[in-house]
Amino acid sequence: MRTLLPPLVAATVLLGFTPGAGAAAAADPHAALPPLRYAARTVDGHDFLAYDQRGDGRVVEVLGDLATADQVAVLIPGAGHRLGNYLSDRARPTPRGAGGALLAELRRQSPGTGSAVVVWLGYDAPEGVDLASARSERAEAGARDLVRFVRRLDHLVSPDTRITLVGHSYGSVVIGRAAPEVDVDDLVVVGSPGMDAGSRAALHTGARVWAARAPGDPIRFAPPLRVGGFGHDADPTAPGFDARTFAVGTARGHADYFTRGTESLANIARIVRGRTDEVTR
Repeated sequence: MRTLLPPLVAATVLLGFTPGAGAAAAADPHAALPPLRYAARTVDGHDFLAYDQRGDGRVVEVLGDLATADQVAVLIPGAGHRLGNYLSDRARPTPRGAGGALLAELRRQSPGTGSAVVVWLGYDAPEGVDLASARSERAEAGARDLVRFVRRLDHLVSPDTRITLVGHSYGSVVIGRAAPEVDVDDLVVVGSPGMDAGSRAALHTGARVWAARAPGDPIRFAPPLRVGGFGHDADPTAPGFDARTFAVGTARGHADYFTRGTESLANIARIVRGRTDEVTR
């Protein structure tokens, strides 16, 4: 039986706390932001569904046309992303860059089909690999707004439109928290530290659940457990989790899942399109 010592040591090094530090961690003020307001707004030539400057900032942008879309991917970025770097190149990959790459791949695979990607940075993401990213308060708050958005999205698209949630890194924790309350076709997580669930069944979702992790992704050092409010439970790519895993091809690091030309991006697009028989496992 595997001992708990290595994961606990890894938690101390990676997450920056020692056992017992959870009691000293104050409530995260960023998790108390009010519900996200949706109102169309144009900033620097970009059309947003939401643009909120409170906290580190929240932003929701649609790439493509929702009204004519047969398939919609809602992309939830992870830690380190905020309003201040959303339109810049300083964060790699930018959420908008990842969304644009996914939309381009969807159009490449099915040029005669309407596609759209919603880049949903609709929560106050952790600033980096810190105490906030090791805990779930930000994900819990984000999940509430994500549920509200998905329900709103149902009224913006055709009843037959496929909807897939795609979470990168800490964004997968948001998806895990929202999973029981969203009616979507597929959940996809890449570079996930965990979904705050011990198994696919614990997500209480009728959606298909997909997961991938690239070789060399340092997220592999995140301990697959939850202790005193720290950690995000099981690795969704582990066989015991029971998610459907897929190949990432030449993607190697934490930032490579949406790189153009990778099997990772191609497989995510295949899942969004509902072509699960074409996904390389």
